[in-house]
Amino acid sequence: MTVITRHSEFYLEDGSITLQIEDVLYKLHISLLRKFSVVFKDMFSMPPSSSQPNHHEGMSDESPVKLGLPFTVKKMDYLLWWFMCHYSSNLPPLEGLVSILELGTFLQIDVARSFAIQALSTDSLNLSPARQLSLALRFRISDWIELAFKALVATPAHRLSLEDASFLGLTIMHIIHSTQSEIRHLRLVLAYNPLKMDKHDVLCKRPALGCQASWEAAWWDGFARHYLHPDHPCTPLEALAKFESANIAGVTTACRLQAVEFIRDHGVFDREYGILEEGLKLLKKFEGTVVGV
Repeated sequence: MTVITRHSEFYLEDGSITLQIEDVLYKLHISLLRKFSVVFKDMFSMPPSSSQPNHHEGMSDESPVKLGLPFTVKKMDYLLWWFMCHYSSNLPPLEGLVSILELGTFLQIDVARSFAIQALSTDSLNLSPARQLSLALRFRISDWIELAFKALVATPAHRLSLEDASFLGLTIMHIIHSTQSEIRHLRLVLAYNPLKMDKHDVLCKRPALGCQASWEAAWWDGFARHYLHPDHPCTPLEALAKFESANIAGVTTACRLQAVEFIRDHGVFDREYGILEEGLKLLKKFEGTVVGV
């Protein structure tokens, strides 16, 4: 037989509502719960049922308000820590912050949710992009989704760990891998097909042979090697900026700048950003769901 016990810290003798989570009783101030939580406010404003007009659930240890999942004793303790001590400079561990985020979201306690999101964003926690994306999707943290997704897509596939996969699950990992593969293919096509210099500066003396040939050679050495770097690939604009500032033998400065301007003006690299946006759209369909294990 399960023995129901009073919580050693959060069974307050002057409390006004008794809750039961698992086999533990909490006695708390109903006014505090109503003040912060939309869900508790609605729950504790409901009149007694017509079948039991004199029965008030939560008024005694014998008749507590029973809370099932997602509540657990450990999660509730972290949430109540936030109620009592959120002004403290000492933060709970990662597990505690995730618990505050989960229950704060479920109970619509906006200030608790904001507290957890801000705390989880601190550099000291060093939250991995995979863990960040998992939490962002589950708890609808829109600001994190794009940030974490782009970080994961920019991470070489061989550096994505088994732990990352466990946080994200097969479907999300597939979206990331597919986005990476599409971008990689596009980058190879662009890198191995130098842009033709259709226009040349009036001072260019050998446009067809010397200038174009020098441009094509520099395309690989000055642009593609940054664009296709195996560990730290540049974004299109970063790689192009390096190319723009390079001194290319055999190509006049005016020809080089004119070609770079053409690339920018005609959106040669826009397709890469389009691939990222397509991946993000697929990803956002999973907002509000639990991913991974």
